[in-house]
Amino acid sequence: MDRSMYGKVVPGTLNPFECTIRHGTEAPGCPKLKRHPKIPIYVVEYHHEVIPFIYRNIGSKHLPLEGSIFIHFDSHPDMLIPKNMSADTVYEKEKLFEELSIENWMLPAAHAGHFNQLLWVKPPWAHQIETSSSSFKIGKDKNNGTIRVTSKESYFIYECLYKKEEDLEHARSVFLDVITLGKKLSGEEEDYGKIRKLLWDYSYPMILDIDLDFFSTSNPFLKIYENADMYKQVKEIFKFSPPKSGSEEDISNFTVQRENQLNRLESIFKHIQEHKAMPDGELKDDTYEKVSKLRESILEHYEEKDVDWELVFDAGCTCDDSDLPHHVSSPEDLNIMFDSFKTFLELMPRDPIIVTISRSTEDDYTPGEDVDMIEEKVIGLLQERFVCDSPVLSYEKQSDHQ
Repeated sequence: MDRSMYGKVVPGTLNPFECTIRHGTEAPGCPKLKRHPKIPIYVVEYHHEVIPFIYRNIGSKHLPLEGSIFIHFDSHPDMLIPKNMSADTVYEKEKLFEELSIENWMLPAAHAGHFNQLLWVKPPWAHQIETSSSSFKIGKDKNNGTIRVTSKESYFIYECLYKKEEDLEHARSVFLDVITLGKKLSGEEEDYGKIRKLLWDYSYPMILDIDLDFFSTSNPFLKIYENADMYKQVKEIFKFSPPKSGSEEDISNFTVQRENQLNRLESIFKHIQEHKAMPDGELKDDTYEKVSKLRESILEHYEEKDVDWELVFDAGCTCDDSDLPHHVSSPEDLNIMFDSFKTFLELMPRDPIIVTISRSTEDDYTPGEDVDMIEEKVIGLLQERFVCDSPVLSYEKQSDHQ
């Protein structure tokens, strides 16, 4: 891949970060990036809540408007896109913040140009995107004005986010690296040599982002209406046949079929939520009968008033070619993950501009019994490696207002 204008510096030129390091912020021809005396650490509850802090640092000129490298520790990629959001929303800050949620906040920022190099550091139990290096275009769908990507990675295809490049306008290049950390859990050696080389190849300012569920995670949907075996049933309802091949035609055809499937299921579950009954006008096919059976099964164990049918739909949407990761780490597992994380920090060739941390415990992704210990340990390791400011515990302020 040619990263000469993105992740790496063109020979004879300086990117904003190197400009600042070598010449200071007032050098002619260099962007005037400010430097924090100590690295800020922002701790939030839900992961998309880190975006306002990133935008704040862009606004204060501690981060450039475009081209930052985003290093993302997480059990989940978080690289989906709000399906029906206008691409132009990325330029309306407050409206954008309202549209984002925990699984779809990174790529809108990439579409705006704030990130063009993404590194997902995943634990060995996460398989939504396997270890790889790739590039793709992200842009505005000429047909409906939404954000779409050219990546043929199944993670994007199964969410109906794929578009051919000629169907996009204002397209930008995004480079995505995916690496696995914590391989010692399965008796393998860590790829520290590869990681070191990858990190040294990066040159723009870095944002270090950590979801605490990187160290231990659960699939919260496994527990929802479990007496009715809900998760197993929705997996059957939402299953699909993959594209016939990797050709653009077959992927485009699959996207249309998958969109129709998801739109129909969403309509059915919304009707059930609003009317407490199956819709009358629907075709009584296999899908309809499976949803009807699921409804009857859930109501055998739970009161109608206590069932959130749109949440059941959301659970189904997580079922594609791989389930959400589920690995509640033992103390021994956690020690391995902490050691690997510490070594990664030591391999970083330069300090991150800011650090963002998500607890992800209110929605049951990070086990609640371990989250405080994991947070304390992670912040301690960061403070050992870097000169950090006192953490901004944003989630505590939110709790005070509830």
